[in-house]
Amino acid sequence: MVSLIDTNIFIRFLVKEESDLYRRSVEIIEQIEQGTLEVEILSEVIMEILFIMTKYYGVSIENVVEDIKIFLLMDGVVNRDKYILFDTLNTMLEKKIDYVDALICTKTKLQGYDWISFDADLARHCPRR
Repeated sequence: MVSLIDTNIFIRFLVKEESDLYRRSVEIIEQIEQGTLEVEILSEVIMEILFIMTKYYGVSIENVVEDIKIFLLMDGVVNRDKYILFDTLNTMLEKKIDYVDALICTKTKLQGYDWISFDADLARHCPRR
C-alpha cells in the first residue's frame, strides 16, 4: 500500500535535531530509500518543505531543492508526476520564481494548459500557449 507522507517527516530528517522524532524520520527515510516503504510526496508537501526550510531554518533554496530531488529519486517514491515536479523545481531555480508560479509554468509547458493570473512574475517568465 502506498502512503502519503507529511512534511514533518522531511523537516525532522533535514534539520537533524537530536530527538526521537529525528530518529524515527531517519528510519522512515531509509525504508523509502530501500523501497520497502512506498510513498507519494504531494506537491503541497514539497511547497511546505521549501517554505519551512528557507524561511524558518534559513537554508538556501538551492540546497532545499537538491534535497527534495534526492527524496524524489528514492526507490520507494512512486509519484506519477515526478517529471513535472523535477521540472517545476528546475524552473524555480532557473527563473527565480516561487514554487506555484513554476508549477503553473511547467504544467503550461508540459501539459498544454493556459493560465490566468495578475502575477507580473508569471507573465514575465511563463509563456502562454
